[in-house]
Amino acid sequence: MTEIALMFQRAPHLPFSATDTKELGQNAMVIRVQPDEGVTVRFGSKVPGSAMEVRDVNMDFAYGESFTENSPEAYERLLLDVLIGDPPLFPRHQEVELSWEVLDPVEQFWADHGKPDQYPAGSAGPPSAEALMARDGRAWRRL
Repeated sequence: MTEIALMFQRAPHLPFSATDTKELGQNAMVIRVQPDEGVTVRFGSKVPGSAMEVRDVNMDFAYGESFTENSPEAYERLLLDVLIGDPPLFPRHQEVELSWEVLDPVEQFWADHGKPDQYPAGSAGPPSAEALMARDGRAWRRL
């Protein structure tokens, strides 16, 4: 799964008492890249008709549920562009050379300081990733 999760900070002053908001999760916008493309926004909302009950709610857009047409897979689009002779998706030699100017220092850093920790495919990553986030009092988002 590939997604980008923007976790919003809590407001410095909450207008409700702590008991009204203590169970709320963190407001977030999650952009799902694949396999289920879409966007979800999670935030606290007052329950209609209640004195002051705030509950987490989701606004969700799922590409597959909103459109009946399938978007082409990445390689389908690339092959179609090859067949019709449309070159914008193909890197020119200058782009390839510039990309190595970006990657060569990374390769050199890894050679000098060691490569990133390995972990099994499909797992949540190596234990060092948890330690990295914990240094700032953060944690990886879990579904």
